[in-house]
Amino acid sequence: MVPDALTAGPRFAEFCRRYIRHTKGRWAGQPLVLEPWQREFAWEALEIDPATGLRIYQEVGLGLPRKNGKSLLAAAFAHYFLVADGEAEPEVYIAAAARGQAGIVLGQARRIGIQSPLLRRHLRIQTHLVECPRNGGLMRALSADAALQHGLNPSANIIDELHAHRDGALFTALTTGTLAREQPFTLWITTAGTAHSFLAEMVRVMDTGPGRLERRGALRIYRDRVNGTLIYWYGAPDGADIEDQSVWRACNPASWLNDGKVLAKEYARLKARGALVEWRTYHLDQFVEQFSRWMPEDAWEACSGDPVFDARLRAYVCVRVAHDNRSAAVAIAQQQGDQVVLRVRTFPEHPPAEDEYVDAASIEEHIQGTHKRYPAHVVAEIIYHVGGQIHRLPRHGPEVLHHGAFFEPSRQRLSSAGIVLVDVPSTAERIGPAAAALMQLVTSRSLVHDGATGLTSQMARLVARPTPKGWALTSGTAEPIVAAQAAMLAVHRALTAPRPPSRAISYGAPRR
Repeated sequence: MVPDALTAGPRFAEFCRRYIRHTKGRWAGQPLVLEPWQREFAWEALEIDPATGLRIYQEVGLGLPRKNGKSLLAAAFAHYFLVADGEAEPEVYIAAAARGQAGIVLGQARRIGIQSPLLRRHLRIQTHLVECPRNGGLMRALSADAALQHGLNPSANIIDELHAHRDGALFTALTTGTLAREQPFTLWITTAGTAHSFLAEMVRVMDTGPGRLERRGALRIYRDRVNGTLIYWYGAPDGADIEDQSVWRACNPASWLNDGKVLAKEYARLKARGALVEWRTYHLDQFVEQFSRWMPEDAWEACSGDPVFDARLRAYVCVRVAHDNRSAAVAIAQQQGDQVVLRVRTFPEHPPAEDEYVDAASIEEHIQGTHKRYPAHVVAEIIYHVGGQIHRLPRHGPEVLHHGAFFEPSRQRLSSAGIVLVDVPSTAERIGPAAAALMQLVTSRSLVHDGATGLTSQMARLVARPTPKGWALTSGTAEPIVAAQAAMLAVHRALTAPRPPSRAISYGAPRR
């Protein structure tokens, strides 16, 4: 570690202990005492050149998985550069990819200022601005989705979650804006992202740049003292076993994660819903490709068999038609104790001709056949009568989930034949839980599917893609995935549908 005499690290650590307070969780209200890994990072980030008395590094990066205290550490640096760095009229900018995220980080800094009596003496805290009247300093938020204001003269930039930035426009604007400062400082703190992103290009300099790279297992440290760049990156090396708890601990240096219990619980949760891309990115700090195959091929094949349905048990059907109306799928699922059985039929059975569309009559005929084979009662839709009464009726199953204008004429005909139909769109809010339920069954070997070629090929095409709000399942090709969607929704409904009443139940008028 850098000697105390050659760094402002001890000053920063003492500032954190005296002025910074935890604002969340079990440590709320307690002072921020830097952990050994944080001390090593801060000591080197704030290293001073004895020849000039100025900091060696002007651009410092910290790659760190989630839940290791990135936000609190970033806010502590922001307050330090606003109040205690000795800069005249400091301008500290907290930058993020979007307005909402930038506001969240500034909000954390505001709460720290409000909850720390000693720090509050030096600050004037407003909704969107924190000022230090003693030195004429200010702290405010900027986002990459807003036009940059002219006249910025940053003394310090704290850039949060750089992986979410679409490009380097905001980063470049902020770092070039520091040229008038004698010893500017830019700190970016982030988890990993996709392998083809602005952040990935910045991190790639660790292997290709003119500086020196030190490797310590899961920690890589890049030092370019000539150009003033320092990067600490905690992340699982390529090829590391993502199920190895020693790898988890090495990537997550925070003391509260060392016992592995929190990480083990999170790993089990993400694995159960097929979100290992999230696990690798957010908890092992690995860069991933723009997409990653969602369903493990061996796990899906292991669930293939001969699903036998019981006519005495409730069954649930889902119909999905592709946007171009040239293909469709009907899935039927049934829960049998701890197991779910699933069959899927695609329409047409063979690739359609160029001008061929789905034959709605064949889908209707298939659904009518299931209605005859599996008559166990399900819950009918809730009906509002003029008299203000609500009736929930047991009706012969199966229940059929559907959506879309193409199926509307079929819906009307099937409904008039006494079949229970429920309109369920394929939105992210619906598909997300349904996909998680299906993956849970597959990984626990609690699903038996018929191994239909159409469904298997679509499961193989499903990929997890990063989105601004997390990860979404889409087709890795231009081919539709209606069979996969139908399977997910039918299985989820079989697991979550309410039990039908033994008779019609009436309720009073709903409250308004």
